[in-house]
Amino acid sequence: MRCLAVLAALVCLSSAQAAELRIGLAAPATSMDPHFYNASPNISVAMHVFDRLTHRSPDAKVIPWLAERWTAINDTTWEFELRPGVTFHDGTLLTPDDIAFTVARVPAVPNSPGGFGGYLRAIASVETIDATTVRFHTKAPAPNLPGDLATIAIIARHIGNGASTEDYNSGKAAIGTGPYRLVRYLAGDRVALVRNDAWWGGRPEWDRVTIRFITNPGSRTAALLAGDVDLIDVPPAADLPRLKADPMLSVFSIQGLRVIFLAPDFSREGAEPYVTDHDGHPLAANPLRDLRVRQALSAAINRSGIADRVMQGTAVATGQWLPPGTFGYAPAVGVPSYDPDKAKALLAEAGYPLGFRVTLHTPNDRYPNDAATAQAVAQMWTRIGVQTTVEALPWTAYSVRLNHQEFSIGLVGWGSNTAEAGYTLVNVIGSWDPASGRGAANSGRYSNPMLDAVTDTALATLDDGTRERRLIEAVGTAMAQLPIIPLHQLINYWAARQGILYEPREDERSLAMNAHAVR
Repeated sequence: MRCLAVLAALVCLSSAQAAELRIGLAAPATSMDPHFYNASPNISVAMHVFDRLTHRSPDAKVIPWLAERWTAINDTTWEFELRPGVTFHDGTLLTPDDIAFTVARVPAVPNSPGGFGGYLRAIASVETIDATTVRFHTKAPAPNLPGDLATIAIIARHIGNGASTEDYNSGKAAIGTGPYRLVRYLAGDRVALVRNDAWWGGRPEWDRVTIRFITNPGSRTAALLAGDVDLIDVPPAADLPRLKADPMLSVFSIQGLRVIFLAPDFSREGAEPYVTDHDGHPLAANPLRDLRVRQALSAAINRSGIADRVMQGTAVATGQWLPPGTFGYAPAVGVPSYDPDKAKALLAEAGYPLGFRVTLHTPNDRYPNDAATAQAVAQMWTRIGVQTTVEALPWTAYSVRLNHQEFSIGLVGWGSNTAEAGYTLVNVIGSWDPASGRGAANSGRYSNPMLDAVTDTALATLDDGTRERRLIEAVGTAMAQLPIIPLHQLINYWAARQGILYEPREDERSLAMNAHAVR
């Protein structure tokens, strides 16, 4: 059930009883450096310690945060007014200079497996006007900039200057303006936080917050039932009926913004490391670069069957990356039909009448039923002659190898937390270009300069209606080329012990700030 604001207003919150909140996350945060990796667990944890200029409400609306207001001075200038008196955890005052330092650091974090540069690619320069005013000068009109900044954690120059990712992990540099202060980060295990009584947003409800990384689905449910944690995200689909029926627990849900898709490799024209003929010999050319092969692989997938049986109703089959109702959703792009005969014909047309062999890589602890979904796809592909083996890996190893283009095709999830189509067009489908920030999460290295140009034009369009029409056009163009093969969109779930009310978020963030003690 979705918690409405009116419901939250009616319950009686009890800060006196809210001593500690213990959260069980389904996937680990791989760093406390808020700019290191654009991954949901990392962002969820970092949001407790670091604030942003703007923020997104649970229903993905952009709201003021460190910035009280913002104004478009002209087509290429945004002016943001900071809240006066905001301090970092060490008592230092937040200034526009810290904003400028943050913007300069974000694209330059060493060894980042997928950073946040795409959010800032429109910015040409940052100008500090006075003690609370900062201006962003953009290369072209950037109507989405206030929303894009909702994911950029603000850090202090005096702390971040020269600080490494390890300095954040150790806690030395993990000093933000957020509602909680970092006590300890144990990689792969947990994060311990304590309330920041000087937070500009008021006294946080919880004295202490412990975030545990519990990647095994059954263990996550067991921890909640045993009272070892108070709140878990991504409860296993098979456990939802039991959890909903338990009077000592509550379940909260909302349609999410994350799509699960398959990412083919476009980086190699010749032999692929995990694609061979049926005798195990490498193929002379990469078949995944052939649109007909990608169309065949797509047509061979029974998406509705996966959503109903593998995901057990916790996902919705899709042929694009956003759910209906979001900005840029393309109504004409439907769920691809399940058509094995068409798939075989397309393979034959592409020169593979007998198919070939492929290894499908997947994480086994990152997304709900990720490995099981990959196994289902593998069976469907094998039926059309593409004999498929699944190799499942822990997320910490999988994510690094994925971003180094070590796989021929891999299962990936992407959350469009801006709730508009341009975010994926720039970061996932846009041509990989570290200098501009485009393609920061383009693990397959697909490149289509014409689509990039259409995307840039759309995102520089100030009129909302025209911009959305152009984004819809870009979505249609992209999905016709299948740079990614979408499978389904996730429904976000949380389960909590009695006495905890959680405001479910479209962006799937698990935040202590959205959990409330009730009596």
